[in-house]
Amino acid sequence: MALSMTGCGEAVATDGGSTCRIELRCVNNRFLKFSLRSREGFAALESQIEAAVRRRVRRGAVQMTLDVTGAAAPPPRSIDAGQLEAYLGQLETFCSRHDLALPKSVDALLTLPGILTDNLPAHDVLDRTWPLVSRALVQALDALDAMRHAEGETLARDMRATCGEIRGLVATIRTRVPAMLDDHRSRLAERVGRVLATQGISLGDADLAREIALLADRSDIAEELVRLESHVDQFERLLGEESPGRALDFLAQELAREANTIASKAPDVTIAHAVVDLKTRIERLREMVQNVE
Repeated sequence: MALSMTGCGEAVATDGGSTCRIELRCVNNRFLKFSLRSREGFAALESQIEAAVRRRVRRGAVQMTLDVTGAAAPPPRSIDAGQLEAYLGQLETFCSRHDLALPKSVDALLTLPGILTDNLPAHDVLDRTWPLVSRALVQALDALDAMRHAEGETLARDMRATCGEIRGLVATIRTRVPAMLDDHRSRLAERVGRVLATQGISLGDADLAREIALLADRSDIAEELVRLESHVDQFERLLGEESPGRALDFLAQELAREANTIASKAPDVTIAHAVVDLKTRIERLREMVQNVE
């Protein structure tokens, strides 16, 4: 079953005094792109997390938020007192030279580089925390997949219905071709006969048949109609396979190309109207395919 690239999943796992919360959000993207937002220190787990995500997601932009609290959480940031004193000393010197009042608060100084330092968790703490993170990640991926499956089923159902409409339009065009030639024969005979009558010349059946044969050759769209039906067959078959997004995108482009060829070859108003409807449905397929993994 085709999966949607759009979805989200959340999970919370607890172990002893530690809690891990994970939120996954996925949107459509040509390739798989992964990004992690977490507290300082847990970025060291990104490669393991991304490997787990790649086993479940093949295409899409996946954004993950990781928050660990409790005993496994890294200690809070600390102030580098020596660095702060150095900044204060420079500030006092500057203020005395320029006869300025010394600020009563150090809030602004806390934003300077080197004042607040991150206390990163030790590697053994990360190793002990990974099973908890992994458990929450699996649950979040399960929730993400459930949403992607539901969305994929809706997309597949809609695309199959659209494929049925395309088949109907192809049948309409195929049925119209003989009538198009008959209409052209009648119009040609009437117009040319009217012109030749003023010259006292009659239009021969052989001449009319030759002109109709040339038109039939120039406007032969049988091959394009067969390819359209073949592409629709492949499209519907791929909807039942895993991760068919790229192949479906290619087929949608080929469907559009065949429709454009028919429009350029068939000089008939009825067929032209049918081709407009055909292109509309093909474009709808192309838009939906952009969300298929």
